[in-house]
Amino acid sequence: MRSWKSSAAILVATTWLVLVALASSASAADTIVAGSLGGQAPLWPFYVAMQKGIFADEGITLDLNFAPSGASVVQQLTAGSIEAVVSVGLTEPLEAIDKGAPIAIIRIIGRSAPYVLIAKPTIKSIKDLRGKTISIGPLPDIITIYFERMMAANGLKKGDYDVISAGVAAARFAALRAGAADAAMVLPPLNFHAAEQDYPTIGLAADYVKDLPFTGMVVYKTWAASHRALVQRLLDATTKSIAWLDDPAHRQEAIDLLVKSAHARPKDAAASYDFLRRIGYFEPTGKVSRKLLGNMIAADQKRGNVGAALTVDRVTMPGLTPLTD
Repeated sequence: MRSWKSSAAILVATTWLVLVALASSASAADTIVAGSLGGQAPLWPFYVAMQKGIFADEGITLDLNFAPSGASVVQQLTAGSIEAVVSVGLTEPLEAIDKGAPIAIIRIIGRSAPYVLIAKPTIKSIKDLRGKTISIGPLPDIITIYFERMMAANGLKKGDYDVISAGVAAARFAALRAGAADAAMVLPPLNFHAAEQDYPTIGLAADYVKDLPFTGMVVYKTWAASHRALVQRLLDATTKSIAWLDDPAHRQEAIDLLVKSAHARPKDAAASYDFLRRIGYFEPTGKVSRKLLGNMIAADQKRGNVGAALTVDRVTMPGLTPLTD
């Protein structure tokens, strides 16, 4: 009897230990140390993935750190201080890779540029900007390509207008409000704030430029090569989150989630949701178009920011970047 009781006790104890181990294993998540620019709407899918348990379902804990600029977050990635950048403008990683940085683009996040051209109340259209002054970004920056295409589509070329450079959208809006500029290229939610102050939107970059992707997900290549399954789970979770966000049935919940996660004003979150859906901002498939990424490289080459030898194959990672066409 003692032998039977002893065996039963051992069996119960062993079973309990196995269940504890299995539960611990099931609840363990792989941590990804990631970076991005501080922001609201462009990071919406990642807030969704964290708050709706999509990362958890993929066994991921995202340690998200914010940087003040695209250049600084790419520098952190290049140094190996972080393992991935979940969303950043494509020009920064392209220029870093051109200089030898061991990083790679693995996904497009924003497939269209959210730049908005706003103006003085007396200006009703882009054509009215002939002879006027427009505040845009730094002249070598990719923003000038969007701006020049918008102007050209309305019959305006260099020399028909003047430009002044300002590094961030807030400074450009400030130039408009101060009267130093007649129009300005900004990003949401500044255009919503501008509208409240009677500065109308006269053009959306997304209506004029449809062949250049805007932001992407980038990884440190050494880390990604040794964590391929984990990187694939990150990609899968991102695609699921974008699909959830794109469902109009989730509109109000998505707005509430952005207000909670990013401290957005409710009306800014609502306007941003509608605006991003209007321009088809988020790339839903996870695929990376070789043609469109090549267009971005060519545009940066034209600006003199990267060398002629930079190619799509140099900036992506075989086996992780799902290239198409």
